[in-house]
Amino acid sequence: MRALVTGATGFVGMWVARFLLEEGTQVRVLVRPGSDRRNLAGLDVEIAEGDLRDPESLAEALAGCEELYHVAALYSTREEDGPLMYEVNVGGTKALLKAARRAGVRRVVHTSTIGTIGRPADGSLPTEETEFNLWEQGSHYARSKYLAETLALSMAQEGLPVVVVNPCAPVGAGDLKPSSTGQRIVDYLNGREPSYLEGGINFISVRDVAAGHILAARRGRPGQRYILGNAAGNLMREDFYRLMERVSGVRPPRGRSRNPLRWLRGASRAGRGYQPPALTCNPARAIRELGLPQTPLEEAFAEAVEWFRQNGYVR
Repeated sequence: MRALVTGATGFVGMWVARFLLEEGTQVRVLVRPGSDRRNLAGLDVEIAEGDLRDPESLAEALAGCEELYHVAALYSTREEDGPLMYEVNVGGTKALLKAARRAGVRRVVHTSTIGTIGRPADGSLPTEETEFNLWEQGSHYARSKYLAETLALSMAQEGLPVVVVNPCAPVGAGDLKPSSTGQRIVDYLNGREPSYLEGGINFISVRDVAAGHILAARRGRPGQRYILGNAAGNLMREDFYRLMERVSGVRPPRGRSRNPLRWLRGASRAGRGYQPPALTCNPARAIRELGLPQTPLEEAFAEAVEWFRQNGYVR
């Protein structure tokens, strides 16, 4: 069997490609000309140069592939990058899925994000059934990924066998850029206070995220989405600090706020319905239906800390 993986030069996509190779799948990766290919070093993959905005290159890359893992996306926090994110994340996804349908691909896994899952009004943990309700608060990235996810699910209704996965914050080795999650770890290790969401973040081993993609292709229900998270992974800032101190031996940064109720001041200003920003979740569906692995967080964080130290990210 042959699979096409987009985004394989990135953190999650690299691990998806690795796991596919380990199970014996032939892997072709769509790579933009001039992109950083260090994560592909040593991997027995076929490289197809192309771009999500170039339909002809997509058709060529998909030729002969039974599976498609669409992991690639443009991520930026810069306001001026908004138009490009919609062009790549929405327009590129539309072009790729149309090409997959024409190529007769038997299963598609579309990588979305936990950021497209809404926040329940009652403060409970969101699930796959929680509607996106963060249009005004969300970033261009989250909005573009929501539109791409909606497109993928609509094409599933038209018969394309698409399964959507919504990864939480991945942790592990190979985070070159690094991701926002990796940057929090790097900042902590370098004595800086990391950015954090006061309502908490769900962390999960990047290996489990990669395994979740393949399990979604094998066991997932087309037209459904699956949150790839860790059942024990919802961490508040102080939980994150305690975990980092255990696995790294580095004390938390000085001058940090120790007040766990700091966000309540914002609540009083915003009204009774205020909830602090969060990327927490309930990943029960993926654990139950896919058999999503649940690597202990300490193991995942220890792997990340060691990798960042060995690769020059820590002073």
